[in-house]
Amino acid sequence: MEQVVERRRPPTFADWSESNQMLFDQQTYMGASMERALKQNYDRQEQWNRAHMYAHQEEMNNRYLDNRQRRMHDAWHAGQPVVSDPPIVDYSTLQYDGSATYPTPPLHHSQWVDPHTGMGHQQAGQEGDQGGSSSGSFEFGEFADVMTSIFVPPQPRYY
Repeated sequence: MEQVVERRRPPTFADWSESNQMLFDQQTYMGASMERALKQNYDRQEQWNRAHMYAHQEEMNNRYLDNRQRRMHDAWHAGQPVVSDPPIVDYSTLQYDGSATYPTPPLHHSQWVDPHTGMGHQQAGQEGDQGGSSSGSFEFGEFADVMTSIFVPPQPRYY
């Protein structure tokens, strides 16, 4: 600890009065001992957390299973259908004829495009300069087509 105190002394320490030197040394020693105690406490807590990490994870998993069982039991008492483990659906074998079409939003709200006017502040001022060639809104479908052409087609999600 004495080495820590000596390292923290300023260059003008020898010019100070003896009482100021003792006060500085005492406060530096107390600060260093507090830092040391805090580090030891932190290390002890980290060691405890590492030792009990598996038990904490087991407790969380058991709580989840218990809560799930209670919800299923309440649903069973309420007369609702209860499925403990739903069957796995292989989506690659499902037939899709393309009859379902989903609308593409004409305007994608972002921080660059004003959702009310359909064009940003800069585009509104430059429209006269370009001769009205601006489309006026951000077409998300076109953006998706460009991103699909740059990158690979989207893969199915795994949850």
